[in-house]
Amino acid sequence: MRTVLFVDDEPILLMGLKRIFRRMGVSWDMHFASDPREALEFMAGQHVDAIVTDLTMPGLDGAELLRRVMRLHPDTVRFLLSGYSEEEILGRSLAPAHQFFTKPCEEARLVEALEQAMDARAYVTNPLVLEKIGLPLLPGIARLVAFELDKEIPDIEEIAAIVARDASMGAAVLELVRATASGPGSPADSPRQAVLALGKDVILSAMLFTFLFQRFEATGVRSYSLPMLKDHCLRTAGIARAVARNMGLDRAAADFAYSAALLHDVGKLLLDVLYATECQVIMEEVRASRSRVSEAESRHLGLTHAQVGAYLLGLLGLPEPVVRAVARHHAGARAPKAFHLEDAVYFANVLDHSLFVFNESYARPEPDPERLAAAGGAQRFAKWEGLVLALWDRKDGG
Repeated sequence: MRTVLFVDDEPILLMGLKRIFRRMGVSWDMHFASDPREALEFMAGQHVDAIVTDLTMPGLDGAELLRRVMRLHPDTVRFLLSGYSEEEILGRSLAPAHQFFTKPCEEARLVEALEQAMDARAYVTNPLVLEKIGLPLLPGIARLVAFELDKEIPDIEEIAAIVARDASMGAAVLELVRATASGPGSPADSPRQAVLALGKDVILSAMLFTFLFQRFEATGVRSYSLPMLKDHCLRTAGIARAVARNMGLDRAAADFAYSAALLHDVGKLLLDVLYATECQVIMEEVRASRSRVSEAESRHLGLTHAQVGAYLLGLLGLPEPVVRAVARHHAGARAPKAFHLEDAVYFANVLDHSLFVFNESYARPEPDPERLAAAGGAQRFAKWEGLVLALWDRKDGG
């Protein structure tokens, strides 16, 4: 059973939490603390999979509690409950939390989010790796957008206004939409139009992509070209959406495929910071032997960038289909069934590596025969190649 610890200094609210989550007793070992220090003492003697704490408490508040948990128990999922003033969202009080929710919070939504975040840990089983992976602190504008998305009926115009108020993020989102457009003509001429073009199911992924690449650009990535990786992710997102549409997937599935393809390689950013020396060795081996990056990562690190990326995105609360598609973007054959958004991401990655040279020394991937046969075979793959080449020919003005 998973151990979940709830912390709130209000006895009535704590009793309410016990009542609300009583049904989870069959799968969660739940504990309740009325004081942050009591919570830390409990965690000193027992592993806790997730902690859910109120923000405003006397003395040691929820934010400081989570900072200590982050330092002492880095593999524990950290959730924060708050009344949400804009000052809190823009400030750093929410920074130690993987996710944050309004009070009172809908039970089903909190349960689903906790389960998904704890599931994400399964992608990275090595405790030494878990201790080293520190989540980047999302900028205030991303928190404001997440707050709006958390509402029962998110207002896409309000989200567009939030993004447009930040000149840097607005310009980055506009550039992203233009770079990944899979239809004719210019998809957007302003940050507002860019947000409307992306839609509420994609905007947070787009902002996260922008922030992560900006953040890691400053760290001085050494084992590969960051601009080339970014371009690869942008192209793959556009390809995934085009493939999804070609295969008749609905708008929601195509949006998930786009988001997953956009973020499918973010695990490489983390690994290059956490394991700089090892990543240098991995890339030298890949270039010398023309082997696959993920295979070399498995040999040297015992995990791949796909797993690390899925872990990160799962903790941050991205939709489960997006997380799973990121985790499986190098996977081989799937069980025969209808074409899925995971297939769109998988084939988009293969197509981009096949059609656009990322590095002359890399092994060119070949689609898994069984998976390709289920999707329509070589004829279907050739049709996708034509779609991709025509798309980028239009982008280049051809």
